[in-house]
Amino acid sequence: MRHSARKHLLLLAVFLLFIGSGFTAGSDDQSKGRKATRQRPDSSYSADTAHFNPLAIPELRPPPEQPALVIDTGVTTAADPRFGSFNSAHRELFIPASELRPPAPAMSIPVLDRREPNRYDLNEWEEGRIFSSNLYTDSSFYATRVNGDKHLSSRDQGEFYETNYRYELFSTKQNGDSLALNLDTTYTNDRRPYRHGFTVNQATIDSRTRRSRLVLGHAFPEMSEFSMTQSVLGFYGMQKFDYTNVSGFSGYYANEREDLDNPRYIAGFRLEHARDNSLKLGFNVVGTEDGRDNAASSDELPSMTNRVYSLDINMRPTENIFVDAEIAQSDTNYDKRDGPGEQKGDAYRFKTGYERENYNIEAGFEQGDTAFISPLGMTPRDERAYYARLYYELNRYISTRLSQRIARDNLANYQRSTIYREQPEMQVTVRPSEYYKNMRVDFHYQPLHEYSDQKGFMDRYRDLLWLEFNHRAGQFAYYAGLSQTIDKDDVNVLNDRDILRYDFTLTWEYDRLKKVYSSYSHEKLNYKRAGGMDETTWIGFGGSSRFHENILVSLDYMRENVDPITTSSNHDRINLSLTREYSATARLIIDLEGNRSSYSNNNGEFDDYTARLRYLKAY
Repeated sequence: MRHSARKHLLLLAVFLLFIGSGFTAGSDDQSKGRKATRQRPDSSYSADTAHFNPLAIPELRPPPEQPALVIDTGVTTAADPRFGSFNSAHRELFIPASELRPPAPAMSIPVLDRREPNRYDLNEWEEGRIFSSNLYTDSSFYATRVNGDKHLSSRDQGEFYETNYRYELFSTKQNGDSLALNLDTTYTNDRRPYRHGFTVNQATIDSRTRRSRLVLGHAFPEMSEFSMTQSVLGFYGMQKFDYTNVSGFSGYYANEREDLDNPRYIAGFRLEHARDNSLKLGFNVVGTEDGRDNAASSDELPSMTNRVYSLDINMRPTENIFVDAEIAQSDTNYDKRDGPGEQKGDAYRFKTGYERENYNIEAGFEQGDTAFISPLGMTPRDERAYYARLYYELNRYISTRLSQRIARDNLANYQRSTIYREQPEMQVTVRPSEYYKNMRVDFHYQPLHEYSDQKGFMDRYRDLLWLEFNHRAGQFAYYAGLSQTIDKDDVNVLNDRDILRYDFTLTWEYDRLKKVYSSYSHEKLNYKRAGGMDETTWIGFGGSSRFHENILVSLDYMRENVDPITTSSNHDRINLSLTREYSATARLIIDLEGNRSSYSNNNGEFDDYTARLRYLKAY
């Protein structure tokens, strides 16, 4: 497979040289993506300087107008006190409802080009070409001191430095051809976050024309769900013909530096045909092979070669009706030295729906055989599932989301009981007042039932519920949250437990540039049958103030009290930060932080202190 990947690389490189210069889809296709169902009106790419300033460094952006209402205080819950479920064949990781609630929806603001025609304000304009070059630096020096039981601390004592450089080069012609370079590296002597002290976060050269594209370095190929949804370190190319797109990639799958010691070689090919958005057909071939050809590797470790073939179809007969389906087959050999280790499996998925401006209805099914393996794709391996979803926005005050998913695993009956999962879900968002536009109430409820085909193996009910309230009136902003988990196991009663948690945060912005806040959270984990209770309390307060429009001072304090049935502990953290803004693209940050932790029953205590000097600059 490794030699075939190199052959694919050579063949595709020769193919690209003879077909055209660079590989891309048009700019409109890139903005909406192959999976998009409709175009966003009045959105276009802008090469204005505002698009690059201050760009990729969050600290260089102005502070948000809305205060941060939610504080992440999630902790790992204590283990079962009786440890009775450890010997059970169906023991699963238990996560409370407060940690399982869906994330907040991400807001995306498109970059619009509203300048008058023939107006350009970039670094350079000559010979019909727009050129922009930007360099962002983030350098910090910090020292850490640890006292007491140093092995309990998550920090190392010493003096450290960390520098991050990001360089962006963008050049485009009036006809749409463009060339982009992105390079992001980090260098530090702190071995905890970076084992080797140096890492390349991104290195990409992207060349585009109206009908072609070529990417060298880190690329994200557009394939199907079953075949490829990951990134590749190598190259990716695409060429457009009249109604046909041909694309391919080859390289390595390596998320970290250590992955290159025993690399996974990957290569893929996609052929897509579409006259318009009403019908798209795609054929995908993706192959992977584990490498064992370096001095640090061991032939005793198993290796894997895998090939995935898939055919996907996307139909939109009308503006409101859509159909998305895919069929795939995988051929896997777990060990190149063992011929009988080969196995094949199939996978299917089908989804159809109807959408309007204020609601969306969709239903479908998906199945993946036990032998179906796609290392780079998203697959329901060893599972058959049916699902339906409804998104409905009644008006600007009420919106709902309803869904139901029924799944069955163990399709090959591998000497273990089959598990059924019934997972309904309901979420309601209410904005009750037109006068208080920032008031919002969110309610989420998910009753989950898991049971086995054979009696006595699994029969578990788990109800997850959370309720949140956000409000802003005058100078005050409020946040209140309540979550509850009811877990009942009819087979292993030691798993029966209830979790109740509530959070409250109050923020007072007594001036446009000054604010203070306080927060309180409490969580109770009650073991119904095993006996005992774990309690955790968080208390925090702080504030920030801006002086002379360019100096920001912030102070935060958090105390966490953990009282499980085993060993209780107290954790205190205080942080003082001063930010000096020299210009729109330059910041100097001085950060002081202290932590103190103590454990009961003479199990140790420690405290650590960190002083950091950080400078951010965009050129």
